[in-house]
Amino acid sequence: MIELQFSWMHILLTPLVMVFTLPWVYVLLILSSVPYLHLCNFLRLPWASSEKDEEFWNNVRWLMAHVWNLHSKLLHGYEVTGLENLPKDGPALIIYYHGALPIDMYYLTAETMLKRNRLIHTVGDRFLDNIPGWKLVSRVMKVTAGSARSCVETLRAGELLSIAPGGVYEAQFGDNRYEVLWKKRTGFARVALEAKVPIVPMFTVNIRECFRTVSFIKWLFVRIYNVLKVPILPIYGGFPVKLRTVLGQPIPYDATLTPEALQEKVALAIESIIKEHQHVPGEIFRAIGDRFETAHNLKTKNEL
Repeated sequence: MIELQFSWMHILLTPLVMVFTLPWVYVLLILSSVPYLHLCNFLRLPWASSEKDEEFWNNVRWLMAHVWNLHSKLLHGYEVTGLENLPKDGPALIIYYHGALPIDMYYLTAETMLKRNRLIHTVGDRFLDNIPGWKLVSRVMKVTAGSARSCVETLRAGELLSIAPGGVYEAQFGDNRYEVLWKKRTGFARVALEAKVPIVPMFTVNIRECFRTVSFIKWLFVRIYNVLKVPILPIYGGFPVKLRTVLGQPIPYDATLTPEALQEKVALAIESIIKEHQHVPGEIFRAIGDRFETAHNLKTKNEL
């Protein structure tokens, strides 16, 4: 009798354990960049020179891009729509909706490197620097905490830069209704206006079905987050849903806009992409089923 009960408990708990374990598989894949880059740095030192340094790290990034690109295709049938909206050269600010894990930003970075030969500089949260060894990853992959001045300098240098205005707050407390949770953050708009660059709105279909955060006593976690400013809400998922990043039409620089007006304009652009491409509220099994639909069927569904 005891063995029978244990068997049933094992059957019931295994899926629960899996959905909370799978996100760590992705996290470990991300963290695997740390020893890989430090090994590359160790092997580079005997032949290091300022002339060859950037060429060396570019080859290192390319290998990482191939790994992430393969990962995205196998696990999520990843696609990008609107890649032509990113300039072949010259600056642009990519503003994106932040999922529970920003796996789509890693995928887009890999896709852009392989197809457009361009690296997307990324603004990441400051807590990332507390991860042992992460500073080398940030330096090589051009991830910074992103002061307004450094962001403007990056764009004026002609680079692509990505920012998620919702940040960790949107990642932790967003849900399958896909509401844009930016509060009154206008920093990205001030950067775009000062650098005089276009903004490309970005959203990844089903990103909230790939990973989710638990909704139990969320009000308590919100209060704790407001004090600690670090992600504390447990993440579950890693579901093999279809992921498709949509890059919208660029919003050109307009000197007549205030930062508040530009922020609202970009938020409306992302909400429009969500309305056109995302089934709301999101459903995990439906998102998995999207992998088996043809592009024609997906287009027909979005038109309905």
